[in-house]
Amino acid sequence: MSYTQNNVINLFKPSGPTSFDMVWSVRKILGVKKAGHIGTLDPMADGVLPVCLNRSTRIIQFLLPLQKTYRATLELGSATDTQDATGRKIYIRDASLINETKIKKVIQMFVGEQYQVPPMYSAKKKNGIPLYKLARNGINVDRDPVKITIYSIEFIKKEKNRVLFDVCCSAGTYIRTLSHDIGENLGCCAHMVRLTRTKVGLFCLGRTLTLEELKSAHEEGSLPKKLFPLEEVLNFLPAIHVKNEYLEPISHGVALSKFFLETLPERFEPGQYFRVLGGDDKILAIVEPVINQDKLSELAPEDIVFKSKRVLC
Repeated sequence: MSYTQNNVINLFKPSGPTSFDMVWSVRKILGVKKAGHIGTLDPMADGVLPVCLNRSTRIIQFLLPLQKTYRATLELGSATDTQDATGRKIYIRDASLINETKIKKVIQMFVGEQYQVPPMYSAKKKNGIPLYKLARNGINVDRDPVKITIYSIEFIKKEKNRVLFDVCCSAGTYIRTLSHDIGENLGCCAHMVRLTRTKVGLFCLGRTLTLEELKSAHEEGSLPKKLFPLEEVLNFLPAIHVKNEYLEPISHGVALSKFFLETLPERFEPGQYFRVLGGDDKILAIVEPVINQDKLSELAPEDIVFKSKRVLC
């Protein structure tokens, strides 16, 4: 089935199974050899879990940094050892005086760049050992803070001791840690009791497929219309066009010399990624500059401007 080669599924993960469980189910339903998700969701969380199929697994590393949006519920007045509802309560404090005004003020303190300490119950590693394995053995270790960005937080409502809020953040942000830290700043402690991922890049909750819907669409032959092609998924990367006579070398991972290029972005520098398009706007590869645009005029036509990171054709 050619439609499983270069496409991405916008899968809905229910609460309960692991992200790996979901990918395994996709492989079984579609009979594909390779599949991989874009960003782990904890078992208790639900929502958007994009899954790349076969050749599209080559782009996972470029999608992992995409912004993510969540709807979360935290419970005031108690903290757990996992920072969510799956853990054991370790603190209980009075939260009766915490009102909406104070909550709105405190959550806005978290908007912007900051350093977040990963929770002990996480897949982060210390000296090669996953933190959750240490935590299960009663071992608590120092963790290196990770730089994250909270782009926005919106208070939705408060019902009794539960607070519902939306957050848009960078990859690598732990919403249960954010919930815990909000509770600490409110002076009453808190833990996360529910989490739904509502968006990953262009993948949104309203266009997800459940495993049951995936299976039905596959059996009915309507699945191709519900998949996301690479051209759409990678549209957030700036594009460069190459001359038709150089399409073949690009398919073999050859670096792009100056004379390969039909069009160029106004600005570029090492560390950025670009999608390479052929004459029909089909995506051929992802490349990275080896220089910035200020040096372009100094290069001879045969000098390399971009190195290949992934061949996709």
